[in-house]
Amino acid sequence: MDSTNVYAYISIIALVVCIPPALIIEGPQLMQYGLNDAIAKVGMTKFVSDLFLVGLFYHLYNQIATNTLERVAPLTHAVGNVLKRVFVIGFSIIIFGNKITTQTGIGTCIAIAGVALYSYIKAKIEEEKRAKAA
Repeated sequence: MDSTNVYAYISIIALVVCIPPALIIEGPQLMQYGLNDAIAKVGMTKFVSDLFLVGLFYHLYNQIATNTLERVAPLTHAVGNVLKRVFVIGFSIIIFGNKITTQTGIGTCIAIAGVALYSYIKAKIEEEKRAKAA
C-alpha cells in the first residue's frame, strides 16, 4: 500500500472511532449552543459551504503532507514544516494585521527555533534508524 491508501484507511478508521463518542459526549451541547448559534450568525448555506471547504482543505493538506513524507527525506520534510509555520505566522501578520510586540516576537522566534531543532533531531534519529535497518 502506498501513502495515499494508508492515509485513506487511517481517515476512515478515525472517523468510525471518533464520531460515536463525539456525538454521545458533545452532541446535545453542540446542537443546542454551537450549531444553532453559528447558523443564526451566518446562515445555513454559508455555514455548510464553509464547513465543507474547511474539511476539504484540511484533508488535502494532510494528504499532501503524507505523500510528501513518502517522497522526501525526513529532514527535508522537517525543514518544509518549519518554513510552513513561518509562512503561516507571516501571513497572519500581513493579512490579519496582527501586531508584533517585543514579547510576541521573542516568543515566535523561540517557538520556531524549538520546532526547527525538534524536527532536525527527530529527522536525524529517523535517518539513523533507516540506515541501521538497511
